[in-house]
Amino acid sequence: MSIDAQKRYINQRTGKIKENILMQDADILPKRHRSFKSFKNSFGGVNYFEYKIKNYSIVIDIKYAFNHFVKNTYNEYRSNINATLLPTLTDPILIVKEIKNNQEYLQFYKAFKNDNNLYHIIMFKAKKQENGKYYFKTIFKADSLTKIERLIKALDINTVYFKFQAEGNGS
Repeated sequence: MSIDAQKRYINQRTGKIKENILMQDADILPKRHRSFKSFKNSFGGVNYFEYKIKNYSIVIDIKYAFNHFVKNTYNEYRSNINATLLPTLTDPILIVKEIKNNQEYLQFYKAFKNDNNLYHIIMFKAKKQENGKYYFKTIFKADSLTKIERLIKALDINTVYFKFQAEGNGS
């Protein structure tokens, strides 16, 4: 599957990302949620949102996620992208599995755009828990394309999902 992602997004001659194709595939950046109530309602008003994609169960603690947009590891203000969480989860461009320190993570990638910019949104799931589910850990806007390139160039065995996967390749 990542072979398809590389064909679509990596220029074979230069090895660089084709930002014009990502811009073409990007969704319009949604307006941010200005309140917890609005954010929670976008997930159906539940406290814990669970979503299944490609046989993986992803769980989001809605209050934790909303607070994470303001209080996070790097104290970055991320409230302007808080409306990207649900579409990144439910309609990603790419999902890649990563094993790090013997822990399994899922990384979701989706591109968004406004009139002037392309936003690369990456959402990490915490390690796979004993119940087999993945729990939301963080989401951020990647300013460097290095991380995006690494996701696009992931080994096929680690690529869980690619939105524009070629038909009939057996994946």
